[in-house]
Amino acid sequence: MKILTISNCPLVESQGSGYAIINFSHGLRNNNNSVDLFGPETFELFHGFGIAKRYRQALGMLLFILYHISTNSFNIIEFYGAECWLTIFVLRKILRYEKSLLVCHSNGIETHSEEVFARELGAVAIDGSPRKWYQIDQSALFDIAFRNTHGIVTVSDYDRDYVLKRNYKDKDHVSTVEHGLLDSCLDLDVEFERSQVVGYCGSWIARKGIDLLRSDMVRILHEFPECVFKLIGVGKDFKKELYFPANLCLRVEVIPFVYDKQKLCEIYQSLSILLIPSIYESFGLVTAEAMACGCAVVASRVGFAASLTHGEEALIIDPPISPQLYEAVKQLISDEDLRLKLAKAGYQRVQNLRWPSAISRLEDLYSNWLMEIRSN
Repeated sequence: MKILTISNCPLVESQGSGYAIINFSHGLRNNNNSVDLFGPETFELFHGFGIAKRYRQALGMLLFILYHISTNSFNIIEFYGAECWLTIFVLRKILRYEKSLLVCHSNGIETHSEEVFARELGAVAIDGSPRKWYQIDQSALFDIAFRNTHGIVTVSDYDRDYVLKRNYKDKDHVSTVEHGLLDSCLDLDVEFERSQVVGYCGSWIARKGIDLLRSDMVRILHEFPECVFKLIGVGKDFKKELYFPANLCLRVEVIPFVYDKQKLCEIYQSLSILLIPSIYESFGLVTAEAMACGCAVVASRVGFAASLTHGEEALIIDPPISPQLYEAVKQLISDEDLRLKLAKAGYQRVQNLRWPSAISRLEDLYSNWLMEIRSN
């Protein structure tokens, strides 16, 4: 198959979406498919301008795709990001273009995330700051992409169920293909018995549940004087003194960035419990990676975590509000048998997240959809 793939996010493997896109594309190439992969720097109008990125990407993507299909033929055009709405509308509704299979390969169903953010954050952006004038809800535009593409691929059943609920596609034209994990994260010889180190890995922004982390972990640190809270990937500008009392800061460790996956796996293996209280995740790579490294997970019911069995593979807090996080962490610290049970079951659960099987599933899916549009 000859595939043109265009991504709305940077192709940086240390970032969750970039990691997935790069590995899906490499995997398809390794299976003897031709994949031309392009990131936003190649098509985004006034790249790096700083504002109204979604509008600049939508128009830039259209111009970019029109040029490429005029000079080349592709079996599949694969879009990451609902900024493809304008391109898909023009191709299918105006040009009646049917030479290629058009697929939304989601790194998050934007209408789903917008709905969650509106409900949970109100009129603020995902980082907790007030929305700018140009940051309006574009769900009506994104609907165009999801309703008019030939098929949708999600990375979790959490998003797939939303696609079906919104009637974007029938069950034969939306499918979940979960991320794979790197070989270096799988089949690890881990020690499950660990000290009381609770961790969090991710950006320190509102959608990650930072208010809940701050309030409930302060209670945990007060009640369990041997407990340490380790914050990973929160950025160089993060100041723990702004969020935690001075008398607790000595037990709050900060690792601003980790670029190397091997190093990250080593850090995960120093944690007994990992917290993911996000209000939205499409997949949540941190969850799966931490489980592969033997952490017991406390997570909200989003992304990959939504498929986990509560009390067996993780503790699921639903909804992610105080004091649910506090009670879950307290339960795991107080009940070592339960923590070990979750850590071991979680470790086994993610061993099947392997890139070769994910790529084979994606390839079969694309082949079937391609045959269908050709027959029509």
